Amino acid sequence: MDTYANFSCELRIIQARNIEFIKSTKNLFARFYLPIGNNKRIQLNTKNVSTKLVPFWDESFNLDCSCPQEFLEILNQQSLVLELRQRKMWGSQLIGKGEIPWKVILESQNMELKEWLKMDLASGSDCNEVMLSTPEVEVEIKVRVSSVAEMEKQNNKRCNNWNECGCKNGHDHNAWCNIAEDCDMFALGAALEAF
Repeated sequence: MDTYANFSCELRIIQARNIEFIKSTKNLFARFYLPIGNNKRIQLNTKNVSTKLVPFWDESFNLDCSCPQEFLEILNQQSLVLELRQRKMWGSQLIGKGEIPWKVILESQNMELKEWLKMDLASGSDCNEVMLSTPEVEVEIKVRVSSVAEMEKQNNKRCNNWNECGCKNGHDHNAWCNIAEDCDMFALGAALEAF
């Protein structure tokens, strides 16, 4: 019998710096790649910003899912990938790329990490020749992992509070107490809605 855990991840991209070398000053965005096992990954894009000012996104993505315990072990061997990209008429062009090993995130204090991620420049990117310093993107990542038993305990606690609220409308509060079997699909759908 597989052991399941609730995996919650908040990704926040804050801002970029040292990108004065980019020739075009508009349509800059960031793209996250989150591994989900079996050589598959989820792609998340931020909104476009202009590089005329300090590129500031302050944009967050949340992913919640129920996953087998083995998934966390596999995740520990992979990396979160962040790309700095420029939107073009047909698609986008890679400017730079950085990676953070999930092991670093999962072993950090409280599984929270906030840092300036250095971008390795892509060859052939639309950049000026002179670059004074390495482009960086500030990111913040928070991960929460809890067992199914802990989730059920929290849900039962919520149900007890509901019973004490004095509601007399006959709500089926037990429906909220069950852990949905399709949690993975719901989380994936919510993540895709962000596009």
